[in-house]
Amino acid sequence: MSALKILRRLAEEKAAGPSPSFTELHLAKAIEIIGEERIGRTKLSERLAIGEGATRTLIDRLLHANLIKISRLGCELTRSGLSVLDQLRARLGHRAEVPRSSMTVGAYNFGILVKNGASRVKSGIEQRDAAVKVGAIGAVTLILKGEELIMPSVESISAKWPNIAKQILNIFQPEENDVIVIAGAHTKGKAEAGARAAAWTLIT
Repeated sequence: MSALKILRRLAEEKAAGPSPSFTELHLAKAIEIIGEERIGRTKLSERLAIGEGATRTLIDRLLHANLIKISRLGCELTRSGLSVLDQLRARLGHRAEVPRSSMTVGAYNFGILVKNGASRVKSGIEQRDAAVKVGAIGAVTLILKGEELIMPSVESISAKWPNIAKQILNIFQPEENDVIVIAGAHTKGKAEAGARAAAWTLIT
């Protein structure tokens, strides 16, 4: 089963009591965090920006799916968990804060590279709406075509804002047909959440 299907199934599992306040995006981020370091529940809760109760349920689901194991040092990925992480990394590349500019939409901006995602982009509205749904102000979607950054249905960013385009290219180092989604928000956390949600529309 693919990583995306596994995470969606875990997010949609029914259990007694109220539905947990996390999504497959939180599960994916948890996999990435645990892949970087062994981490306890409290710290993971802070990194995910969800309550400890929801984090406990999230950990339980990852544990029962054999994606993580728990020791006195905290959570760490199993071989199956590492496989899911590898699949996510194969689709989602570099991610970084992006300086505010004429092209960005928030006080804080965060971008994620989606590898070879150009064929999934329509107008960019889908990415914007997904970002707004999780608290961002909006998002811009950029595609690398013939060494130029293109905004769908609009224009060449490389032609209109060459310095900004050069800066973004230097940050993300995209290849032909890669997509960069940049979400803006009033906080760093919301900007990252928006970028993750926008990127997710291009890999699911």
